[in-house]
Amino acid sequence: MKEVRGASTEPPIVEIRGVTKRFGAGRPAVDSVDLEIPRGELFALLGPSGCGKTTLLRMLAGFETPTAGEIRIDGADVAGVPPNRRPVNMVFQSYAVFPHMSVFDNVAYGLKVTGAPVAERRERVREALGLVRLDGLEARKPDQLSGGQRQRVALARALVKRPRVLLLDEPLSALDAKLREAMRLELVNLRIAVGITFVFVTHDQDEALSMADRIAVMEHGRVRQVADPAALYEYPSCRFVADFIGKVNLFEASASAGRDREGRLVLEVPGLGALPVPHPEPVQQGEIGLAVRPEKLRLGESRPDAEIVFEATVEDFAYYGSETRLFLVTEGGVRLSATVPNTDRGPVRIERGARRFVSWAPADTLVLTE
Repeated sequence: MKEVRGASTEPPIVEIRGVTKRFGAGRPAVDSVDLEIPRGELFALLGPSGCGKTTLLRMLAGFETPTAGEIRIDGADVAGVPPNRRPVNMVFQSYAVFPHMSVFDNVAYGLKVTGAPVAERRERVREALGLVRLDGLEARKPDQLSGGQRQRVALARALVKRPRVLLLDEPLSALDAKLREAMRLELVNLRIAVGITFVFVTHDQDEALSMADRIAVMEHGRVRQVADPAALYEYPSCRFVADFIGKVNLFEASASAGRDREGRLVLEVPGLGALPVPHPEPVQQGEIGLAVRPEKLRLGESRPDAEIVFEATVEDFAYYGSETRLFLVTEGGVRLSATVPNTDRGPVRIERGARRFVSWAPADTLVLTE
């Protein structure tokens, strides 16, 4: 469970102002990004491959130089400051541990390069290994460790330098699903224990939603929305974010129907008709995005007393253990997906071709103006 903190009056630890990065001609890899990351936050850069998230992380680390804009870390402009002089450290996707060195020597390497005394190196390595729960494994080589243990070595090696900001590039992608889930919790608890800022890159929505205090969703080098996980999922700002974060039923609608007597926006959706939506903000006439999450849909064999309800046929379904996803088509030819929790043991009691009534609450409808 993520720690909930109050608003901080301290200046942000990371400030990114108008940062752009170009590699030759064409669309920039990072395009005019503005971000502020508070101290102690676990901040995620989320997006599909090629959206610019890793390039942005590498600019924070000093491995890439911005074409334009400014990056400030702990109040200082880091333009021209090499990676080893910045108050950050980076954990790479491949972990990049030295295979010929012991766990102790891997973790101590950075301190040795900077000339830290032997006694200090020993004490700081012991402390770092304790934080990542590798006590007693100092003498082992990386090939004697599991994938999760090698990742902890990489974390300890980064933490032993006591950075102000820890940068993580797809830190869990090399692990299997079960270990990845366990390591998510470990990283969250580790960040709380050390009290420093974590900035991590991921393309995995579940990883970002379950770990981060806030998330920046990127597309084509731009930040489309920054919000905490719940706000990002329940109130996406645009079609891209709604479609990228989780599953969603997405429709094109028209706002030409105006508002009903209760002041709700009435949207016309081809094949579904007029749908009332509690949306107080004004919208322009014309095409507008409309969305509803699959878990918000309710299915029944008899017609419910609901404002938004349709009769539909089950075309297919997929069983996922804890839930079943149904794929339906309405009488108007609109395709919907619905998620049903599997609360009863035994086979799924649904057949292809079955008729069901599908409904959802007007308040669960998302209006997307971008």
